[in-house]
Amino acid sequence: SRSTSHPSTGLPRTPSFAMVAGVLAAAPQSFGLAHSLDGHTGAVLSLAWTKNGAYVLSASQDKTLRLWNPHTGAHVKTYQGPHNHEVADAVISEDNSKFISCGGDKHFFQWDVSTAQVIRKFVGHDRKVNALAFGPNQDVVLSGSNDKTVRIWDLRTRSRGSMQSLAEATDSVLCVAVAGDEIVSGCTDGAIRRYDVRKGQLVVDSLLQPVGSVSFSKDRACMLVSTLDHNIRLLERDTGNILATYSGHVNKRFKVQSTLDPTDSVVISGSEDNRICMWDLVEAKLLCTLTGHGGPVLCASFSGGTLVTAAGDGGVKVWTAEVVPATRAQSMAAALLADSGLPAEFGRSSRRPASALPATPLTRLAAAFQAPAATGPSTQA
Repeated sequence: SRSTSHPSTGLPRTPSFAMVAGVLAAAPQSFGLAHSLDGHTGAVLSLAWTKNGAYVLSASQDKTLRLWNPHTGAHVKTYQGPHNHEVADAVISEDNSKFISCGGDKHFFQWDVSTAQVIRKFVGHDRKVNALAFGPNQDVVLSGSNDKTVRIWDLRTRSRGSMQSLAEATDSVLCVAVAGDEIVSGCTDGAIRRYDVRKGQLVVDSLLQPVGSVSFSKDRACMLVSTLDHNIRLLERDTGNILATYSGHVNKRFKVQSTLDPTDSVVISGSEDNRICMWDLVEAKLLCTLTGHGGPVLCASFSGGTLVTAAGDGGVKVWTAEVVPATRAQSMAAALLADSGLPAEFGRSSRRPASALPATPLTRLAAAFQAPAATGPSTQA
């Protein structure tokens, strides 16, 4: 496909920012520690919920994964054996019957949840695999590695090798995410690379600091990006405009996850000073902090009204939150809709023009990224 650049605008368009403000329909009222999940003997590097919100899977530096019932605090099962190094990330299938885990082994593995047996091994990376993400209908899985590549693997075949490698990064790929037909990677080289699979285009946003976490708002219009300079940025996906910057936490040494709460109204992140920090999405003000971990908080993940966090001391904690209506947010959204001006602190990231991807046939990959068919309710793990 011919490469075209996005229109360059000095500030984000007002309707899109008003849309972000409009999702601020609730605010945290109180948080309480429900359970402490103990068992890991090394730092917990990743958390993944089953799709029905019944269980959470933790991946650890102790070479194991553990399945928990966060609602009762019960340990359900431990998965160990194939990983000879730390387990860095895991993703769970829609039907909760399988999961895939990666880490320092270079290879990564697909597991059967119920039997705790490895049913497939993926071979191709040359260095540690840092992150995983499913394609939109889970026909493919993506992996990001210290070998500077994002690789795409076809789950519809039994091939051990990848179907394609994206090698535009100039340093380690720390995180990957998928939104519709787009693949997004965050790298140590300070770039967010956005691959449009159907158009065959690559757009690069340069934040000039290592990118440790990328996630999306529910409508996929915004990206939440954590960088190792003690900042989290909310970017408009279409333009790369920086809508807000969140600071007050500590993040300089480790890959620390940030996320949005289920209402897309609050930004949550771990911190290297053992805190969990929460900000108002629109005003970017620090709302509150939670304490209780004995090490850097590396992971935070919501399912419904339950927040699970994990830290460098191996601890996993379950928090429950009450949510109350926030009429202030509704008033703020209305004011933004009526006002064409934007706060002066809003600006743009450094974005390069869109470029064409290498002339590798993308037909199979594009087919794998078709919108998922409707499915029935998820089953329990």
